[in-house]
Amino acid sequence: MKKKKTYKKSDGTTFDNSDIDWTEFDKMSDEEAHRKAVDDPDAKPWTEEELKEFKPVNPKPSNKEEENK
Repeated sequence: MKKKKTYKKSDGTTFDNSDIDWTEFDKMSDEEAHRKAVDDPDAKPWTEEELKEFKPVNPKPSNKEEENK
């Protein structure tokens, strides 16, 4: 069973992933999906300038990962 996850949008409303139907998305070309993402304020792709500001993160291993070493 898929775990239900709740998201909060920039306008303060929430939604969950339990009723997402990907069939319409799957029908879109990459260009159309990108255009729609750019037009959606909640799903804007990172700009090249923003990506340059990212720093790599090496998360600490969980206790379980340490036990497996």
